[in-house]
Amino acid sequence: NAKNGKGKRVSIKKDPAQKQPVEMFRPSCDAYTPRIEKKRIQYRKAEMRTPVQKMATPMGTLSRPNFRDALRRVAMIIHQHIVKIEQRFEGIDSERKDQGLFTKSMRETFSEENYCTPTYKCTMVRIPMARPGMVYGLRKIKTKPVIPSEEEIYEFAHQLFKAVQLSSECSIVCLIYVERLMEVAKVPLLADTWRPIFMCGLLLASKVWQDLSSWNIEFASVYPQYSLDAINRLELNFLRNVKWDLYIS
Repeated sequence: NAKNGKGKRVSIKKDPAQKQPVEMFRPSCDAYTPRIEKKRIQYRKAEMRTPVQKMATPMGTLSRPNFRDALRRVAMIIHQHIVKIEQRFEGIDSERKDQGLFTKSMRETFSEENYCTPTYKCTMVRIPMARPGMVYGLRKIKTKPVIPSEEEIYEFAHQLFKAVQLSSECSIVCLIYVERLMEVAKVPLLADTWRPIFMCGLLLASKVWQDLSSWNIEFASVYPQYSLDAINRLELNFLRNVKWDLYIS
């Protein structure tokens, strides 16, 4: 504080150190919803508006919803999440445990390698017929995860909808659970984690939403690469990381 010639007190405040803004996860209902507050919507006369017949979409009705359309929209949002998070992980030090919004440990927890049954390549060795037995070698086949397309994500879930007769609402409920897992537990949706997370989200959505829900063994029959024990472990990890919160208001 200092005094000037007129006897008035003048105080000078130092600006505190600016803190970096904390990143917050934005669910699809907020991240992909267009903002129209600043846009000026012009009035158009009735004869200049688009006819209702041309505005009709294959979304279905409340009594008979179209599950294929809802599933395609969910697949589009899942694909956008994967692409954005993959870009975030590119160029970041792999030894870091925290990648901003997401953690490396959660990526390892939900990695597809932990739940998918491994496949091996068998190599037979020729030996003289005089010696009994055979010699062979097994080598585990490793596949490099790639970013899936929207059609691949759609087909992955569509075969489940056809096999176990999931309702159209399950895809929307699944998306809410997946984004809740990403927000609460900081689980990244990447090329090597999206299949287990998406499948488990559909499983929990069926159990919570449908009166006649699906069984874990039914999911194991649709996706033979996942054993029943692996699906059980995946479901338990999913529930623990969302803190058993499956309520939707």
